[in-house]
Amino acid sequence: MTDNNKRIEKKMGTIRFLLISFVLFILADIIGQWFISTESNAPALLRVTIWVIALLLGASTHYGLRRIDSRIWKTISALLFYAAYIGLLWVFKFYYFDNAELIGYRISVSILPIFAFLINVYVSRFIKWYGIKVKSLFKLKSIRDFRFLTAMILLFSVVVFIFMGGYRLSGKLNRAGVGLYQLITEGEINHNTDHREPVRQYDKIFNDLNDTQLTAAKKNGLKKNISAAEAETNKQLVKIEDCDYYTIEELTHSIPYLVPKAAKLVEDIGKAFQDSLYNRGYHSNHKITVTSVLRTEDNVKQLQKVNVNASENSCHCYGTTVDISYFTFQTPKIGKAAETEKMRQVLMQVVYDLWKAERCYVKYEKQQSCLHITVR
Repeated sequence: MTDNNKRIEKKMGTIRFLLISFVLFILADIIGQWFISTESNAPALLRVTIWVIALLLGASTHYGLRRIDSRIWKTISALLFYAAYIGLLWVFKFYYFDNAELIGYRISVSILPIFAFLINVYVSRFIKWYGIKVKSLFKLKSIRDFRFLTAMILLFSVVVFIFMGGYRLSGKLNRAGVGLYQLITEGEINHNTDHREPVRQYDKIFNDLNDTQLTAAKKNGLKKNISAAEAETNKQLVKIEDCDYYTIEELTHSIPYLVPKAAKLVEDIGKAFQDSLYNRGYHSNHKITVTSVLRTEDNVKQLQKVNVNASENSCHCYGTTVDISYFTFQTPKIGKAAETEKMRQVLMQVVYDLWKAERCYVKYEKQQSCLHITVR
């Protein structure tokens, strides 16, 4: 082979590798766009990353596979390469995008080596077969004949139109993509949609006075103040702990014990809070935070040292009352998480429903940023 032929072959190889990379990028982008809603866009950095991946794949498969003659070894090498490729995507946290709409890009980039392998192995064979068929059909002696060139242009035009049609499908699989993402990451599919919460002045609505709550506390709870040691063995109380529905903040001036009726109320609030957020399209694993529970004699004395307004006869002393923060929540590490303001609105609505059902008294505490709730 002459030097001139080698240069031509090298240039043709470079053009082919760039074309393969371009086609891989287009394929990945088309599939990714199918799952993105029309009003959204894929992040620019993601598309640049996919273009780099497409270039690396195009180079690896074009220059790497050509050096392997054996079909068996070529297949084995492709499988090993694919395993390493998925491993690298995992290591570099490609599958950790928070946006559920990017599920299409996760899928397309994951199968990109398969496209690269098929293009390298079969596209050249197909074009060669297609060219032979065209020459045979028109009884051509040279590929420079305008009929041959027209047939090749027609082929590539069909491919281009297929790609364009693929882009026009953008967003059509959006809801399916979100559902698939939820199924993979959360084990559930949530097609519910968010909506605005009722506008109420909860600081004025939740204004049950201390005397009213104290009367209910004395009726439903303990008959006298007790110590922490006595609380552990008191049969009127149950211990509450972090669970599926709520978390308990580190308690400094109370202990986690309630009468069963109050414990059930807290659980119902936490469960209704989760259900309400799920019905609005969010992950079901949001939790409320309990900040204060039963106060013992020692707790009251400690609290009076830092808060002169702390009462010796607080509702918290009867095991019927909890404080629930309206600014501190536990959100899921995966899946769609709600904003703090949304969680606050939902919590208020949940407590409002229970308050209307006469299951509790509620005081909106501004300084402590909590709801002071006593079971009725």
